[in-house]
Amino acid sequence: MDLDERSCWYNLMHTKGLGAVGLRRIAVRLNDQRSGAEAFLGLEGEEISDKFGVSADLGHAIAGRFREPLSLPSELEGAQLVVFGDEAFPNHRFMDAEPPMLPAYWVGLERSLLTSGLMTLGVAGSRDASEDVLDQVRALATAASRRRWLVVSGLAQGVDSAAHEGGIAGGTGTIGVLASGIANASRSWMPPDSEGLCLVSQFEPSEPWSGPRAMQRNSTIASLSDRVVIAASGTKGGSWEMGNLCLKNNKQVFVFDLDPEVAEGNQQLIRKGGIAIDPTDVEACLDVIEAGVSAGGQSSLFD
Repeated sequence: MDLDERSCWYNLMHTKGLGAVGLRRIAVRLNDQRSGAEAFLGLEGEEISDKFGVSADLGHAIAGRFREPLSLPSELEGAQLVVFGDEAFPNHRFMDAEPPMLPAYWVGLERSLLTSGLMTLGVAGSRDASEDVLDQVRALATAASRRRWLVVSGLAQGVDSAAHEGGIAGGTGTIGVLASGIANASRSWMPPDSEGLCLVSQFEPSEPWSGPRAMQRNSTIASLSDRVVIAASGTKGGSWEMGNLCLKNNKQVFVFDLDPEVAEGNQQLIRKGGIAIDPTDVEACLDVIEAGVSAGGQSSLFD
């Protein structure tokens, strides 16, 4: 099987033991060497270990993957597999994203949003948040969109759907990150006409929703977001894990300053380093969020 650059990245992504951190480390090494992923073709495990600074076991795993490579999956109607280096991939984020991004995603609907270059605001929160909190999320997302932010969230009911509704109402649109394969997107929340929504999934198209995939999906939401807002969190579950993931990766996370009776985990996330914002004053919230955004572009391959 002849492998091109896209196929090489796809096979690297599917090498056992090689996660997002290791994949980005390889991208940095390739960048330094002014080469692409095709540099792995024909190399033995020891050569890979020496040349790319990975362990001997991982070097052999990569060599084995390239000896028996996977074929790029066929495109789905309305969905496309985008790989690092493709024009449709968010290359401007890959080298600097925290937590690190994977090098391949399935993307559907308004794919151009993924490479729009707009600043992105991740939003997470409970499916069971109160109507008052949902109204606040909707208002914040609408105002952020009108300030030319792009909202990123999951596709669950509750806070996720309120964030998407606000982002679409504000005009920029939103990115919805699935906890399933993109072929199962219809089982998630969707706007009535799907306008203004880009779908993203890191999972193979037919994969069903699962709790562990929802946790994995959190990392993609955070990676695609310049800043993250936690609207309503318990002390366990996806929103709680998202807040802690951001804090662990030194990504600024903004937390609705709510009474523990409304959102038990919010005050704990604030005590751990989350930045408290008052959801009753949307414009002030956005002023605080924007004040944390540094100027300057992000690096891309070979820039």
